[in-house]
Amino acid sequence: MKDEAVTTESLNNLEDMRSKKIIFVCNCLLNSNNKVMERARYPGIFSDVVKIIDSFGIGIMQLPCPEMLYSGCQRYWGGKNVFESAGYRKFCRTLAAQVADYMENYHMAGYQVVCVLGCDGSPTCGVHFTNHYENGGGRPKAIQRSLLEEPGIFIEELKRELEARNLPVPKMDGLGMDIMAKSTDEILADFKAYIAQVV
Repeated sequence: MKDEAVTTESLNNLEDMRSKKIIFVCNCLLNSNNKVMERARYPGIFSDVVKIIDSFGIGIMQLPCPEMLYSGCQRYWGGKNVFESAGYRKFCRTLAAQVADYMENYHMAGYQVVCVLGCDGSPTCGVHFTNHYENGGGRPKAIQRSLLEEPGIFIEELKRELEARNLPVPKMDGLGMDIMAKSTDEILADFKAYIAQVV
């Protein structure tokens, strides 16, 4: 076998296949074990979403799960109003700053953050919808839950962090994973149509 010298010219001729396109996805899409109990629709990875993203040649960055890190696996369901506190906001802001570091580095290198994909209905990672517990606080009661048309706490903090850095805020979409009236097939069809428009 003949040794080949690696030269600058040979390195410049290598074809790099990366698309320079990235999508940031909420943690539970790649690990349902971080979902609050009774909300996982799949055993591990939501592989159908991953296949759709891969079909467009987009790389995936997994967002942290603030709820899991802050409250653990045994946490109770909670609406945005239940999670809303100065301490939880500060925690989400710290995580958002780390995510913004990744986005800033990609931006500086000319990469495109195609989208941030959250989980609609989540009090933390909802993009278009978050849930609100009408009877949150005090002794646990039968849940009276409503959806509010607003983002979750982490998504709000991520937007603020990007704006504070004068970075472009990428398009954001939320899969209706915590909106139990939506079927998984509906969620996938909506996402496939959405991602085809933004790529």
